[in-house]
Amino acid sequence: MKRLRVPAPYLPIFCRELYQLVRSGVPISEGLSMLREDETDPNTRAWLETLCQSTEEGMPLASALRETGAFPAYMADMVALAEDTGRLEDVLLSLQRHYDRQLRMSADIRGAVTVPVTLFAVMVAVVILLVTQVLPVFDKVFAQLGVRMGAVAVGMMNAGAVLAKAGTGIAVVLVVIAAAALAVALIPALREKFTAWFRCRFGGRGILGQMAVSRFASSMAMAVSSGMSMEDSVEISAKLCGGAKEIDSKTEQCRKDIAEGGSPAEALAKSGLFTGRDCRLLKLAEQTGSLPDTLEDLAQRQEEESLRRIDRTVGAIEPAIVVVTSALAGVILLSVMLPLMGLLSTIG
Repeated sequence: MKRLRVPAPYLPIFCRELYQLVRSGVPISEGLSMLREDETDPNTRAWLETLCQSTEEGMPLASALRETGAFPAYMADMVALAEDTGRLEDVLLSLQRHYDRQLRMSADIRGAVTVPVTLFAVMVAVVILLVTQVLPVFDKVFAQLGVRMGAVAVGMMNAGAVLAKAGTGIAVVLVVIAAAALAVALIPALREKFTAWFRCRFGGRGILGQMAVSRFASSMAMAVSSGMSMEDSVEISAKLCGGAKEIDSKTEQCRKDIAEGGSPAEALAKSGLFTGRDCRLLKLAEQTGSLPDTLEDLAQRQEEESLRRIDRTVGAIEPAIVVVTSALAGVILLSVMLPLMGLLSTIG
């Protein structure tokens, strides 16, 4: 039977539901049965049914989550730790905040990227229309009148002619790319492989690297506050944000330093994951016993800074697209209008 994955938007909701059940003292098996009875979505009912059966048989919640195959391994690991340390309520609330933050960041990134991509596509379509359809018409009219267009317009028209001849090949390439993108989006195995490849190549630098550090700090805060040792916290947090060579090497070095008896704050500072100012905060937090809260604060600030960098980048890209495409359109129109104005002045 095909195992369904829990949709990302439902993860914080489900964590909140579990948190409310645990907080009110309702047994997990009974609470899950209540959720199953009220659920109308068939896919959600499918994995809720599996959870209910497992917990009714006495299986711990973490094991039941793994049994469904529908939940992230990180969530199951954190719930298992919470059950061992008796802090299930706190961990479920932290998981809800964690997944809420991930959803918010994903939505902000999609919103920031959609506008410039759409604008770029529209501008490119306008330029292609001008050089392949409009310029040839003017060239024929000017040829009948014994006038030639400007060299720039002629060059663009020739490029448009080449583009038009290669239209079939370009269309085939675009269809193949679109089909590949659709396959990656719809097939989980392909999507995971592509995500792993992309993260390995580009996930450790720039904005993506900062976002990975934000996830690492958030996971560390949750793991440490749940009673996990610092070495284990680094290891499980590295799995969440790992995949990029730069990040993996830094988290592994941090884990080794802690395993060898080094100070956690010193190891985090030495890893290069955080800036000098953040490292000073971590060292002070270790001395005052507030490391989990400080890591959570660092995660939030890293996330906010990542979104600000995205906004700045998008804010620079959008005007650049408008300026470049407007300049191209202006050059094309001037190359057409100048010969026309010369012809009109000659006639006049």
